[in-house]
This record gives sequence, C-alpha cells and structure tokens, in this order.
Amino acid sequence: MAIDYLPVINTHFTLFGGHLETVPAGWQWPAEEHPAFELMYILKGRQRTITETGELVLQAGELTIIPIETRHANYALDHRPMTYFCMHFNLDDPALRYLLIREYAGRIITPQDALYPRLKRQAEQLMAMIGPDYNLADQLDLQVSVIDLIMTLVKDLKAAGKFTPQAADVDQFMLCHQLASDLKAQLDYQVYHAAVPQQPSVARIIAKRNISQSYALKLFQKYYHESPQQYLINLKLATAKELLRQPRARINAVSAKLAYTAPSHFTREFKKHFGQTPSAYLRDLKENRTN
Repeated sequence: MAIDYLPVINTHFTLFGGHLETVPAGWQWPAEEHPAFELMYILKGRQRTITETGELVLQAGELTIIPIETRHANYALDHRPMTYFCMHFNLDDPALRYLLIREYAGRIITPQDALYPRLKRQAEQLMAMIGPDYNLADQLDLQVSVIDLIMTLVKDLKAAGKFTPQAADVDQFMLCHQLASDLKAQLDYQVYHAAVPQQPSVARIIAKRNISQSYALKLFQKYYHESPQQYLINLKLATAKELLRQPRARINAVSAKLAYTAPSHFTREFKKHFGQTPSAYLRDLKENRTN
C-alpha cells in the first residue's frame, strides 16, 4: 500500500519586535542597519528613507521592506508630525532571504500593487496586537500573523513567476552581499574611527574573499547593476548626506572624513549623484529647519 507523507520542515523565522510611533516635525533617525528585514508602514505624513543604493519617499498609506543589513536613515517630511509602524523579522531559509532582498529592495508598495490590500490589512492587524503584556496565546497569535505576512510577500512573487531561485544564484548573491557588507564595514571604520581617513581598497577587500576582481565585478553587475567601485561611491555619498545633516556640519570636514582628495572633487561627485551641490543641500536643510 502506497503511503504519502508530509515533508519535514525546519525553517525558522524570528520576530525582533515592532512599534507604532508618532514623531514630531523634523524628526530624523541616524543611519543604521539591522540583521533583519524591516517592514515600514507610514500612516500619517511622509517619510524620506535614504539607503546605500538610493532614496525613497513614502506617502501615507505606503509600505516598504528594507532588506537585511541595508544601511538606511529615516526623516519626517512636510513640517508636521508623522505616524509610522515598523516591524523587524528574519528567516533562516537562504532562498527566501534571497528572493525577498532581490524583489523588494528599493520598492514602495502602493495601492496599485496587487498584494497591497492584504499586506496593509496584516500590518494593521499586527499594530492592533501591540500591548503591555503578551501571554503564550498572544505570542503564538503574533507568530501566525507574521508568517501570514511573509506568505503574502512570497505568494506575490509566485504569482509574478519569480519564485524559482537556483542554488547557484542564492550562493552567488550571498557572496555578493558579504562583499557589500565588507565594503560598508571598511567605510565605517575610515569615517568614524580612523585617525587619518583613507580611501577603502576595493581590490583588497575582494582579495580577502579569495575571488578574482573580474568575478566580483560580474557578481555586482548581476545583483547590484553596478561595479563594486560605483557601489562604494554611492555608499560614500549616502554617508555624506548623513554627515551633512549633523549640527554644525562643514563641507570640508565631511570631504576629509570620506577621504576625498579635495573638497572640489567631493562637490563634483555629490552634484553628479544628487543634482545639487553640498552647499545647496545644506541651505535646503537650514530652510526646512526654520520654516
């Protein structure tokens, strides 16, 4: 007699908590990265999120998924209070992590997306579960709700025909992701700890992973659509914006921290990337703070 069995499943996920918060006009949160995905849902106001690969402006009612270990800084816009909900989660299946990073990085989920109604409803369900105490039944209910939300993301990928990752793709992406993390760590050291900041060596960082420069270039072109050097430049310029937002920031000091050969070089790259000079960016910041 033939017997059919259910599979043995040993995939784990972790909820690292979440919170609902209303912040004042002008609120900002310094650049950070998490060992988890972050779901952001804006309820009132608008939020600018600056990541190492670009900027997002989220309107009220919109959501985004910030991938694992993606540096990002958040700012409230429009000179009015902003209300948002955020939740951090992770899962140990590398293929699922790969798919979520590949398909949702830099994406704003709006009412025009098919998954929006269900994802919004699930986020609001999780918000309604926030309380002072959680018994075992509450914790199990939270786990089911988070799994349900993850399944909404996964089913959206399946419906779009984007749920067939190859093992080689997963391994290559994780190696590329590790290289990107190495570049971020080296830049952080140079900016925040080195007595005399120096330009991070992309070639040296790649060599430590025991791969060739050409293979690293192939990986970055495939998964980030740019070279490792351009990725580092974009990362430096995102860091520059964060440094310029600090009180009493000076362009020459920021240029030196980022190991530019001269402030004029920094100004050219900043303008090329953002469409305005660092001086104009500082003027805009000052005007926004006083209005």
